[in-house]
Amino acid sequence: MRKLPFAIAGGTALLAAVAAVLTIGLQPARPGVRPSSSPSVKLGPPVTPYAKAVDAAHDRGLHVWLEADLVKRWVAGKDRFDEGVLMVANLAKRPGVDGVKIADELGYKDGLDTTDKIRGFLHDSAAALRKAAPGKLILVDLLVPELGCAPDHRPPLRWATICAVQLRGQYPQLRLESVDSYLRSGDIDVLDLSTGLLSDKTYSGWGLDMATAQRTAWAEVHQRGWDSQVRLQARKALAHPGRYTDSASETDDELATFVDIPRTEGAHAVDVWTWHQQYQGDMYRLLDPGLVPNVLWDALARRRSAGAVLFTHLSPQSLEVGLDADLAALAQVFTDVFVAAGTG
Repeated sequence: MRKLPFAIAGGTALLAAVAAVLTIGLQPARPGVRPSSSPSVKLGPPVTPYAKAVDAAHDRGLHVWLEADLVKRWVAGKDRFDEGVLMVANLAKRPGVDGVKIADELGYKDGLDTTDKIRGFLHDSAAALRKAAPGKLILVDLLVPELGCAPDHRPPLRWATICAVQLRGQYPQLRLESVDSYLRSGDIDVLDLSTGLLSDKTYSGWGLDMATAQRTAWAEVHQRGWDSQVRLQARKALAHPGRYTDSASETDDELATFVDIPRTEGAHAVDVWTWHQQYQGDMYRLLDPGLVPNVLWDALARRRSAGAVLFTHLSPQSLEVGLDADLAALAQVFTDVFVAAGTG
């Protein structure tokens, strides 16, 4: 906490100085800057599994982010939205909470199918959370399909141009120009970005490879100045059902594209989905069943040792062994964790 000046003349000046200090936590963070650690406050014992998970993750030295799907609640109406904000605000008071993720793949098959809807959601969420949870960063997860079409490739590629036209028509709310406006609004502090890469086969037909397509996507990001508007992070789903079966070389190729290149291109962190979650009838995880390490885990651990900032997602309702055992393993590789906030 910043200290007050030693020499202050008069009570009015003292009140003004105190007010200035108290407003520090209300200012949005600059790109690339972490908030300071939560102040040490005495709270009662956790009364929900979500509060218990937040406390346990903090005790493990992890940076904690609340994962709250406020989109569904915003679409459902003000009462449901306000209820969700209150749930988030109560959890955000617990020590160790850096910020709040308010949307997963914003604007992508979530009902927010126009730019006006997305702007409205972002404005309402930022206004509510800046008031209810001051000082907490607001994070949005965004898939930008057009970035997978090699938009900054020189010379332009015919098939890539066709790809961009098709995706712009299919997802007008996620056009590059639309994303520009969302990031300029000041309603987002941190962006978890998926560049929407296509298949190896597709890129091969264009005369590219995945690595080149990824670099091209990030070149477009820099050209548009997104990294000056928000703190940029990459994201990739790496979880698998059952036991992990890819070879070491296949794994390193994938991580080179989705972890190493974004980091080289300035991504502050990489968000890896997911710790342990039911998906399409299977249980997806990063470790093998029983918290057994595998090739993927070892490759991620090497990147953590090399300084990578890695996020993953945890729900107290879906654990491999138990909260303490799962977090002990998770903290070996990950620096930050999204903890489900129970907002639905």
